[in-house]
Amino acid sequence: MSEKQEGVDEKDMIIRAKSGDQKAYIYLYQRYYAVTYRFCMTFGGMDSDTAKDILQESFIRAFRHLHNLREGQKFLAWLLTITRNRCLSHLSREDGFSKKHNAWSREAELFRPPNDLEFLETERRIKAVQEIINDLPAGGMKDCAKAFYVDGLSTSEIAKRYDTPKSTVTTRLDRFRTRIRKRLLARVMEE
Repeated sequence: MSEKQEGVDEKDMIIRAKSGDQKAYIYLYQRYYAVTYRFCMTFGGMDSDTAKDILQESFIRAFRHLHNLREGQKFLAWLLTITRNRCLSHLSREDGFSKKHNAWSREAELFRPPNDLEFLETERRIKAVQEIINDLPAGGMKDCAKAFYVDGLSTSEIAKRYDTPKSTVTTRLDRFRTRIRKRLLARVMEE
């Protein structure tokens, strides 16, 4: 993300927010909501409601401690550090080492800054996958796809959750991926 977006100077917004300007808070929240939400979902492998709770906690903490943001420090990097710590705290309360370890392994990929087009394309694809999952009939494939893509569970965790062999989970996910490819290809052909 560029430091100036649509003629708004982020440094000016930080200064205004530090002095209590509500519009500056709203600007920062709206500008970084999507990337922070995606960070929570990917880093923590958590459900949407938990990710939104952690996102809210992170913004509240950032705004309460905005005076600690050093001159020249990027707000987004600082906010994602706060969010990362909130995610790790949540994970340590939840499941301990295994989820924390998975979150740390995904972290390196998350800090690669996306460009705006790449971000929009990723968001579009995520939405398309969620729509496909929602359109599936109730049953094993839908349960496995939701557990894997939305809840962030591994195939082993899904097998335990549904008392199903891991090979069955893998087969269902493969079939789901085939269905996604067909649906996405059909959408591309329509456009």
